[in-house]
Amino acid sequence: MWGQRESADVRALAGPRTRVVDLRGRTLLPGFHDAHVHPALAGPNLLRCPLHELPRTREAYLEAIDRYARANPADPWVQGDGWYMEAFPGGTPSRHDLDRVTGGRPAFFVNRDGHGAWVNTRALELAGIGPETPDPADGRIEREPDGSPQGTLHEGAMEIVRRILPPTTLEDRVAGLGKAQAYLHRLGVVGWQDAWVIEGTLNAYKSLAESGQLTARVVGALWWDRHAGLEQLDKFRAQREYGRAGKFHPT
Repeated sequence: MWGQRESADVRALAGPRTRVVDLRGRTLLPGFHDAHVHPALAGPNLLRCPLHELPRTREAYLEAIDRYARANPADPWVQGDGWYMEAFPGGTPSRHDLDRVTGGRPAFFVNRDGHGAWVNTRALELAGIGPETPDPADGRIEREPDGSPQGTLHEGAMEIVRRILPPTTLEDRVAGLGKAQAYLHRLGVVGWQDAWVIEGTLNAYKSLAESGQLTARVVGALWWDRHAGLEQLDKFRAQREYGRAGKFHPT
């Protein structure tokens, strides 16, 4: 128990510029630093249809997606992220459920750990994924009994759809990154390593840092393309030099 003697000992260390805050018995902790997080990728999804904080049920997800789709009829795609595998039998949500709430528009929802996606029938059609489509070497397409794609794409399989999504603008990336930063600050996170910094996110960090709006200390881990080789090293050197600004340090 903190007593009067301990309090007096601490107050004796205070100088003329010391700020004293009465916490009224609450605990004060230093700011946290996260060693592996993806706010630059997650941020834009906070502007779309985030599912993270909903009850982890199929019904809650579909209700939220239905509301979002109805409220944003001009969006060419219905997008979001944050679903939990435990909400679905076998951890694999079905395209047919998404079909019912997306009004014929393609839909793409990344799961909470970023290693899979839930898509609808229209998205599969646009990506050219059908019964005869082979699994990529680095992923898997969940199948229905007749071999048709079921609606869940694992790892590299989701990239087949991701690469046909409408491009995320720099403005959306900056706005999303700012929103993600505010979310992390509310949790006491004051710095982090962004473990997946590609060209678009590098530009967003640079823009936010140069404007003084990046208040966290951030190390950006430049993404190594596993399909390329050592020729990437020169690009990384250039990106480190180009992207360094304010509290952002690409590496």
